Amino acid sequence: MSPSVSSNIGSNSEIMKGRTVSGRSWRQPKKRASSIVTTISLNAASKSWEQRHAEKEAQKATALLEKELKEQTRQSILDKKARKADQEKRRMENEFKTASRQAQLMGKHSGLKMKAMNKKQLRQIKKTRMNTKTGVLEYVPAYAK
Repeated sequence: MSPSVSSNIGSNSEIMKGRTVSGRSWRQPKKRASSIVTTISLNAASKSWEQRHAEKEAQKATALLEKELKEQTRQSILDKKARKADQEKRRMENEFKTASRQAQLMGKHSGLKMKAMNKKQLRQIKKTRMNTKTGVLEYVPAYAK
């Protein structure tokens, strides 16, 4: 009986290599981290200086291209803002001109009193105000803040 027991213990000792502290016999013995990493020819071989230099140049080129694209988008945003401000200025100037013409026309009907005016005429009454952003005089509704 002892030979069968010893053969059983021998095969068991190769697998277990002693009892675990926690008593969990199903745990696998830990391997070294180096044995876990798969070594293939691409990973194992170190890159030549030319390859590293070419990769670095490619990275520089992509970074430069990205920087140029960001600059283009920033410039387009600035152009849009400038164009919008110019359009706003022209709109205010045109509104001022038309309002002044209307005021001249209303001067002809100066005999009209405020009480005699209809709603549409009252709505057309405007006052002048200096636009703080553009520095241009503009006409605004009489009760606008």
